Amino acid sequence: MKLALLILVASAPALAQVRVEPRSFVKERHFFFSGGLTWLDRNDYYVSPGGAFSAVYYFRESDGVELRTAFFWSHLDGSAQEVVSQAGLYPDAQKPQVLLLVGWRHSLTYGKVALFSTVVHFDVQSGVHAGTLMTDRAATPALAGSFGVVAGIGRRAFAQLDLALLGSMESRSERVLALGLLPLLTFGWSL
Repeated sequence: MKLALLILVASAPALAQVRVEPRSFVKERHFFFSGGLTWLDRNDYYVSPGGAFSAVYYFRESDGVELRTAFFWSHLDGSAQEVVSQAGLYPDAQKPQVLLLVGWRHSLTYGKVALFSTVVHFDVQSGVHAGTLMTDRAATPALAGSFGVVAGIGRRAFAQLDLALLGSMESRSERVLALGLLPLLTFGWSL
């Protein structure tokens, strides 16, 4: 009994300082547009930096439909370039150029972090997308699964960091499932 009374007395000042901040990063019935940088790493003799654009409509607070596109400025890496210049042999891997995906985003959790004198509101999200990876030779079917964080910056602006696992079916010397990592860093605006 004495312990319970001590806990109640000790916690009273702490309870007086509790402040509940309302949710300010609202997504339901809003469009989110963003653009930024990406890098496709498939370990296929190509270095593929690029730019990415995304449009998401959240029909519920935790679920949205996304259209994502990326443009790559792919070129052979140093070792492949050396083989081409010395032997004239090119890799059978296809050079990524454009990625078009449509899919679903799901918010796993909503959180807030005190950072200096402000509070940053964020969502941890996952996504599943399907579409096509256009290469220098063909349009190949592609699937992606992603995990990331979307953080509010002010009233309408946001930053997004995603890491996606991308798979595409390519016809090389034989039919191959080409897997790669696709990190994205984008900044955007919600309407």
